[in-house]
Amino acid sequence: MKVGQKIRLVRRHRHLTQRELGDRLGLGEGGANRVAQYEMGYRVPKDELLRKIADVLDVPVENFFLNDDYIPDILRIMFWFDWEHPNVFRLTNTTENTESQQSENDNIDVKLSGNAIVKMVQQDIRPATVLWSDQYGVDAYLREWSIRKQELATQEITQEEYLEWLLQWPESSDLAGLREPRRQWRKSEKAEE
Repeated sequence: MKVGQKIRLVRRHRHLTQRELGDRLGLGEGGANRVAQYEMGYRVPKDELLRKIADVLDVPVENFFLNDDYIPDILRIMFWFDWEHPNVFRLTNTTENTESQQSENDNIDVKLSGNAIVKMVQQDIRPATVLWSDQYGVDAYLREWSIRKQELATQEITQEEYLEWLLQWPESSDLAGLREPRRQWRKSEKAEE
């Protein structure tokens, strides 16, 4: 998603008009027009203004600096992170093997079963490629993401709540239920239970 698209998404999520955002940014009489130009991609705000936009919209500025326009961008980030930190991520393809083995140091190596499948085209169903981490913090963040996606799919949380969680992450993280988030993101009564 391009920077302008993110600005528009967050502005709308905050229920602001382009004029209101322009006013809060101190852009003057033509502020709404400038915000529109940023959102349409005709202009790109300079870093200092992006920081101010993030502050006004109450989101971490990193949301606007992340280069995530294409899948290769995301994968490239992961590849380079893995190069520098080779023991954080693990990858495997699921198989039909459901055996587990206990190693000499009493750790149990659980082999993934073939319950995760990827449907590429109508007749092409394959076992999934799985990314996970042995590092506790990374695993907890991935588990939490999975929980949020499931909550969204089952309508336990709204799309607006999911977006707020995403925008405020990692401050909104509860480490998959292990702590209170530093920043509340739930709007529903379920958050108060």
